[in-house]
Amino acid sequence: MTHPNVERVVAAATAAGLQIEVRQFPEGTRTALEAASAIGVGVGQIVKSLVFGVDDEIVMALVSGANTLDESLLAVAAGGQRCVRVDADAVRAATGFPIGGVP
Repeated sequence: MTHPNVERVVAAATAAGLQIEVRQFPEGTRTALEAASAIGVGVGQIVKSLVFGVDDEIVMALVSGANTLDESLLAVAAGGQRCVRVDADAVRAATGFPIGGVP
C-alpha cells in the first residue's frame, strides 16, 4: 500500500504534467548527503525543502543539498525582517508533511 503523502505528491506532479519516480528507503535518508548516496548522485543534485517562519508567515525554501541557507537573506527575499526555524508541528500544519518528509 502506498502512503497517502506519496499519492498526494504523485497526483500533484501528474496534474502539473510531470512524470516522477518515487523511491522509498526503509532506513530513511536524514540528510541530503544520505539521500544523494542512496540514489547515486552528487549532493549538489539533491534539493532540500526547508520550512521557516518569516515574520508572521511560513515560507519554504528549496536549497541545493550542497548549500546552506542564509536565514537573513531568506527573510529579505520573503519580504520580511526576521527568519526563525519552526517546530515540527508548524511544518506539518503548513505542509501536511512531517519534518524530513516535505517534498
